[in-house]
Amino acid sequence: PSMNAASDRDPFNNNSYGTLVDGTYRQVSLPILDVNDFNDRVIRAYEEGYGEKGLPADVATARSYIPAGTATLRDFSYVAPEIPLYIADNCTGCMECVTECPDTAILGKVLAESALETNLQTISDQTDRDMFAAQWCKTKKYYDGPQKKGLEGGRFSIIIDPSKCKGCAECVTVCDDDALKMAVKTEQVMRDARLSHRLFKQSGPSDERYINDNLLVDMMLKEKTHLYVGGAGSCAGCGEGTALRMLCAATGAKYGDQWGIVAATGCNTVYTSTYPYNPYLIPWTNSLFENAPADAMGVRARWD
Repeated sequence: PSMNAASDRDPFNNNSYGTLVDGTYRQVSLPILDVNDFNDRVIRAYEEGYGEKGLPADVATARSYIPAGTATLRDFSYVAPEIPLYIADNCTGCMECVTECPDTAILGKVLAESALETNLQTISDQTDRDMFAAQWCKTKKYYDGPQKKGLEGGRFSIIIDPSKCKGCAECVTVCDDDALKMAVKTEQVMRDARLSHRLFKQSGPSDERYINDNLLVDMMLKEKTHLYVGGAGSCAGCGEGTALRMLCAATGAKYGDQWGIVAATGCNTVYTSTYPYNPYLIPWTNSLFENAPADAMGVRARWD
């Protein structure tokens, strides 16, 4: 079975491509790198614990190429004893938690109220439906404001991806409205978190009518800005990870995925390329400190 589908290991398919909505593997044209084979054979081997000793030698692994976004298939749900819980009644939709998270583990979305109701009706279990519905709030920004302009009110939600959260609590710290708190990872808490994240991705993209392009935080409501996916091996609460996410989001909002990164060595070099996990959905390479400018000039010249 595909690593991009539900399985016994990942019953709610939380470790899957796409950040706000479901996506497919990013294919490349390199003859020595089969993305489907890499993800379903190499990533599987590392996720199941036999990658270093159980994989046979071949050209792709010998070259250490890593396809885009493979870190999204990585599961970090076991690394911390606590996970954030969302308190929708207190949320103002400020998005501070979303922008602060270094791991793309806390996500925002806004849907028209009627669209949300339609989505909720597809959830057969009443308890699950009520649980998910309670996570969509009415804020002044997305509900009251649009209504005053004659638009249907938008319902806003914050969802935690339990497979990417490392329990750093940066989101709780930055929230001034007490809309997040840390909770012990009981079986029920994790089951609800996994199901909520699955339903969140299935609910479709944010409604563009509620996104203000003049507000920088609103860009995080768009799938195209999430070019730094969760699953990087950075330390919990890593400030550099947050900076990289913001760099990727801001540049992605302007240029889509038509750009790349030349790194100059450092922590980011390690945690964004620890084989076989790559959090970038854009081209990335690395050189030593003193060689990075020449490396970047060469890449730019080749693209030109």
